[in-house]
Amino acid sequence: MSQPQLGPLAPVDKKKPFAGLTPWQKALSVLPLALVAVGGLIGGVLGALAMLTNVKIARTQLSTPVKVIAMLGTAVAALLVFLVIAAALSGALNG
Repeated sequence: MSQPQLGPLAPVDKKKPFAGLTPWQKALSVLPLALVAVGGLIGGVLGALAMLTNVKIARTQLSTPVKVIAMLGTAVAALLVFLVIAAALSGALNG
């Protein structure tokens, strides 16, 4: 059993980032953008960064299950970073 190649992530075409992706890859790629609904600007920025990361993951040569886990992990990581930032801002503003 050969190991997948784990070279640098493929660059994302800024004009067509979803070109060539399957429907499930597109769905998991945009999942982090749901942070916009609860997080406003901060959630949107984190969601956009996670989305671009997911698009890069989708273009790797990893197996499908590994891609799914990595892309879901990216969405969860973005959510956790948002919650940490929100808690820090809340604590700073409310003393």
